[in-house]
Amino acid sequence: MNNNDNKVYVISGYAHCSATHNGKYKLGNKHSIGLLTTDENYQNNIKQLKSFIKNLGWESITFCMVEEVDDINTLSNDTLISSFIRAKENGQSLVVNDLPITVH
Repeated sequence: MNNNDNKVYVISGYAHCSATHNGKYKLGNKHSIGLLTTDENYQNNIKQLKSFIKNLGWESITFCMVEEVDDINTLSNDTLISSFIRAKENGQSLVVNDLPITVH
C-alpha cells in the first residue's frame, strides 16, 4: 500500500454485522460502511481490503462508490476527519454508521 501519497480513497458500501461489538451493533444487522484507504491500487487489492473489514466483524461486504479525498478540510464531520487521519497513519480505517439500514 502506498502511504506516501496525500490522497485517501473513501470506498462506501454496506456490510452485515457478524459479531457483537460491545452491544453497539446487533448481530445480522446491515450497516453503511466507509473504508478509507491510502492504497491507490485498491481495485486490485479489494480482496485484502474486504479481509480487513471481515476481521473487524463484518460480512457480506458490498462497495458502491469511491471518492478521492486529498484535502481534510473538505470532510464534513469529526468522524470522517479522525478516520482520514487514522488512514494516513495506518494505511486504512473503517467507519460504520451506527444506525442499521432498514427496508421500508
